[in-house]
Amino acid sequence: MNFKLLFSAALVAILLQLVTAKQLLYVSGGIHLSLVSMCLIISALINIVIVIRSLSHLNTMLMLVSFGFSGFLTILLMFVPNTSLAYIGPEFTVSTATLVHILLSVAAYCILVIASLYAIQFRYIDSKLKAKTLSLHSHLPPLSSVEAQHFRLMAIGLVLLTLALVTGFTFLDNMFSNQYAHKTVLSIVAWAIFLTLAIGHKVYGWRGNNSAIATIVAAFILTLAYFGSRFVREILLN
Repeated sequence: MNFKLLFSAALVAILLQLVTAKQLLYVSGGIHLSLVSMCLIISALINIVIVIRSLSHLNTMLMLVSFGFSGFLTILLMFVPNTSLAYIGPEFTVSTATLVHILLSVAAYCILVIASLYAIQFRYIDSKLKAKTLSLHSHLPPLSSVEAQHFRLMAIGLVLLTLALVTGFTFLDNMFSNQYAHKTVLSIVAWAIFLTLAIGHKVYGWRGNNSAIATIVAAFILTLAYFGSRFVREILLN
């Protein structure tokens, strides 16, 4: 494997993602948090974290999944009309409290999604081991290392998600408005699952496939909270 070529291609892809997202953020002199721009930013941030972690703990499988999804996302967005709300979105009014809340929310989501990717990888490697089909020359990392990364990232993401919810309830007045109530409720449900898993792992030693499945479910719920309603409203119904 040509590692220099691999990481060079990854960095170029991330740079192009960020440049495209920046162009979509600034529309008509204002900042618009459109669905498309947020998808590109979050995808790029996830790629950045995975690449940085791969510098010390190479994980080609996660890079393949992450960058493969970015490629699929790019192709998918080509079929979204430029007149769609997904490309415009609400104009963002700059305020310190709102900016902090958004940054914490995005950071939490990125870290927890990566934790769920490690959980998926854990289940994959575990199934290969149980089926005795894992090659001795496999590039997959050790199962214990994947599980440790999963819980470590989940703990970091949980802290960030907690701070995001606290800042939201403290500084924002529309957390339970008709437009954001479902997002708040789903975020709280995901937070409760992650918190239960973190406590169970720390106190009772929870681990294995059940913890991995719960992490994947919680990340899916968080994805519905962040993107579900916007996708339906701005793409399917537009």
